[in-house]
Amino acid sequence: GGILRPELFIGKFGVTCIFLLSGLSLKLADLKDAVSNVSLNSLIQFMTFVAWPFAIGLPLLKVIETVAPTLFPKPLLDGLLILCCLPTTVNMCVILSAASGGNVASSLCNAVISNLMGIFATPALLLKFFGTGIELPFGDMVVKLCNKVLLPVFIGQVLRATPAKQ
Repeated sequence: GGILRPELFIGKFGVTCIFLLSGLSLKLADLKDAVSNVSLNSLIQFMTFVAWPFAIGLPLLKVIETVAPTLFPKPLLDGLLILCCLPTTVNMCVILSAASGGNVASSLCNAVISNLMGIFATPALLLKFFGTGIELPFGDMVVKLCNKVLLPVFIGQVLRATPAKQ
């Protein structure tokens, strides 16, 4: 609510600003190193789309259903399993990595990879767990991800390369 509608402003422009600033602050060499680190990227994607849903989410759901079947309603348990199938939010990866002194370039790279993979992996996981058909606007989701993340990082990199940055 309110005159400035922060829920819309932050959603539309706040995330874009985060990635524009990331593009301005990250060296191109760091981004190249992050993209080329296949072993780290593979491990992170494996943990996101295989280990987390199958080794954490599904067993936890089964334990809760066995030990305390009436503790949580079925839709809530289904929602927990669905959350285990989702990639992380791109902006939180970057913000938390930067705040903790982590590798922001690898964080950004893997957040983008997992969100692109998530367009296909999440529906496949949900189909595996729930067995129903899912229709998603894949093209629109890729365009939104590119507009909110890749384009601002690219613009930040272009601005970083200009002599006016000093």
